[in-house]
Amino acid sequence: MKNNQSNQLLGYVAILFAMLFWGFSFVWIKQLLINNFPVFTIVFIRLVLASAVFVTLLKLQKKLQHIERSDYKDFLLLAFYEPFLYFIGEDFGLKYVDASFAAVIIALIPIVISITMYFTDKEPIRWEFVVGALVSMGGVLMLTVSPNGQMTFNLKGTLLLSLAVLAASGYSVQLTRLLKKYTPATVTTMQNFIAIPFYLPFILIFDIHQWPSLNWNFSSISSLICLALLCSAGAYMLYSYSVKQLTVSKTCVFTNLIPIVTLLTAAAIGQEAFTSIKFWGILVIVVGVTFSQMTMKRGRMRE
Repeated sequence: MKNNQSNQLLGYVAILFAMLFWGFSFVWIKQLLINNFPVFTIVFIRLVLASAVFVTLLKLQKKLQHIERSDYKDFLLLAFYEPFLYFIGEDFGLKYVDASFAAVIIALIPIVISITMYFTDKEPIRWEFVVGALVSMGGVLMLTVSPNGQMTFNLKGTLLLSLAVLAASGYSVQLTRLLKKYTPATVTTMQNFIAIPFYLPFILIFDIHQWPSLNWNFSSISSLICLALLCSAGAYMLYSYSVKQLTVSKTCVFTNLIPIVTLLTAAAIGQEAFTSIKFWGILVIVVGVTFSQMTMKRGRMRE
């Protein structure tokens, strides 16, 4: 019992650090975009660097597990859902809608994942989770909505963002199944390695002609290294570890904390103003996420 509680605590610590790294990622990506790095190129280099480092490390430490032939399809689907399909939907969706609308659609991910896991793995949907997820979604809206309260709707952008939401759901199903046999380090490393060929055609069609104009400086190189090691590898490993300890439904709602990290980081470096409505938005998200982790039973509340 004590060991189980300790593992759960480590699961919560892991997911908080994962959200911290993913929250920072938007600042690093912005630096790369300023230095003329196209989106596909950014993701491609992230995956190559992450794979090279962690395949080497795990091989040297003999901790990279052998993948059984029967699991090839599951790993292929995992990498196809995330990072490939998810980033296609999210990055291209942002080209057609504003950030506030996109944030609200992406904030639906925890609820969609919970529904998907109910039908695929019979994982029960707790009402506390649904209420907490909806409350945190309201907080995300408060953080991202423009001062005039308007959001831009575009069908193409909405469909692309919906693709990202569905990809996250498919990823969660595959991740849950693979974690029953493989460690988070093996799953994440193979996921990144397998995803690399998915991006090659898009690099050749859309990005390669822009490569001569890439601005290779300390800012861009350090951003790529941080994105590769902390986000593509580290954050996904921490997320997978948390899923293994807490279940995917409990873990996924923490993704609504990402806008908080991004906002605070942007405000700290002067990229964005910190207003009272954003303070209340942060508070609402934290309350929602916290409530989603609780269970009401016979008039008592326990975590």
